[in-house]
Amino acid sequence: MLKVLNKNIYLFILFFLLLLLCYFYLMIGISSFSVLEVWNVLTNNKLISGTQFVVGDVRFPRVIIGILCGAMFAMSGSLLQCVLRNPMAAPDILGVNSACSLFILLFTFFIPNSFAFSNLIYAACGGCIGFFVTILSSLENKRINQTRLIIVGVAVGALFKACCQFIIMQSDERQSSLVSFLTGTLYHSSWNSVQQIIYPACFLIFITFFLYRQLDILLLSEETSSSIGFKVTKWKVIVILLALMLASVAVSGSGSLGFIGLIAPNIAKILFGYSHKYNLFGSCLIGATLTLLSDLIGRIIFPPYEIPAGLVSIIIGAPYFLYLMKNIGRYK
Repeated sequence: MLKVLNKNIYLFILFFLLLLLCYFYLMIGISSFSVLEVWNVLTNNKLISGTQFVVGDVRFPRVIIGILCGAMFAMSGSLLQCVLRNPMAAPDILGVNSACSLFILLFTFFIPNSFAFSNLIYAACGGCIGFFVTILSSLENKRINQTRLIIVGVAVGALFKACCQFIIMQSDERQSSLVSFLTGTLYHSSWNSVQQIIYPACFLIFITFFLYRQLDILLLSEETSSSIGFKVTKWKVIVILLALMLASVAVSGSGSLGFIGLIAPNIAKILFGYSHKYNLFGSCLIGATLTLLSDLIGRIIFPPYEIPAGLVSIIIGAPYFLYLMKNIGRYK
């Protein structure tokens, strides 16, 4: 009972910190506003046109995109780590994010006037291809070699990212925006982009929360799971596809944010243990917080210039990635 209470307290603290960060995010930047000014914008009270534009039309969509994409990257990483039984498994580490970015850029160049949700479909196709290329290249005697999985994933990601850079080099008009997208940024967030991802994002997140029992069973050995009538292969396929869809929608909204899907689930395990009933909520909140914090740091550290959130998240996550690489031999 005490442990459950502690987990609920942790969730409340994380939720409160996220809300506090959101409000702080809306307040500060090149143009800073008081607590009351931001509150007036949020409540449509005594609006001032300049404040309304900066807070309501520029920063608020970035907050929503950051929360949704950060949560999806984190949950995707949590699902992949569960299925693959590897704490280093994450959509960016396994080449999924880079493959999503490549397909979005590729089809944007060849089919410039696409329909409204085309980026989601392109990203989903790329994510699936990137993941299965990594998995097939990591097989050893029909089993996944966990050490090879990470090495191959990084190599596949680098290959897809090089292809992205080649495509960007062919573009003279939108180079800076495309480079930012490849790195991961919330700079281009708008109410239009919020409308494009909010429904699939909320649906996928909602579905994921209801799979916590199946995810806990997947942590058991295959023999134990099968002995209680659990269809291991079927649920592995479902969870992997769900993880890929989460990552694909996130990439279409914010580009490839590095290490969010790696760090957030591992911090959640430290705070909440391996039970996904609390772990998923924790990953979700931590991923959203890390994404917003990375973007906030990128906005305010060298004004008026912005550092893409993806670069900041890489700086934050790289030391932890190196720490996990030291212990990679344990995961077999």
